[in-house]
Amino acid sequence: MKALIRLFRNICLFKQGPEDVPSSVFLLALLIGINFVIELLLGLSIYSIGVSSFLAFLSIVTLSFFSWVLLNFFKFNARFIQTLTAFTGVNLFTNIFCFLPVTILWKMDVLVNNSFGMVNLFLLGWILSIYAHIFKRAINISFFLGLALAITYFISFSHLSGYILGTE
Repeated sequence: MKALIRLFRNICLFKQGPEDVPSSVFLLALLIGINFVIELLLGLSIYSIGVSSFLAFLSIVTLSFFSWVLLNFFKFNARFIQTLTAFTGVNLFTNIFCFLPVTILWKMDVLVNNSFGMVNLFLLGWILSIYAHIFKRAINISFFLGLALAITYFISFSHLSGYILGTE
């Protein structure tokens, strides 16, 4: 367990990449399940349980599909399990060690709305950089192209979820 936490921390710090992640369907399924629960809990701070469940599910499906399409386009489909495990692991790591504490502090009124927004904006920038790093290492592209893909994923997910929920 400590080795996995260290691995995902190192990916978040740009020291390792998806190629260092074990290619295990079991590990991927376990991380997806845990990540679903954590995203559901985070979503409950804003949405109902139905909307939170849907967004957590949509997040997993969208990232899986986006990764699969890119890896197939660049002819690296054999890296799918490792890449998706890396994405899921860093999502779980950042959700537990960053977003969850920030959300708790916000709900306890320790962080006011302005500082909550600024902290989340910083965390979003960091997450996009981590995604760019994973894309860079998974499909052998530049960091800036990886960043463009990460931003494209984020915008696509935001629009898709807004469209489905009727908020767009």
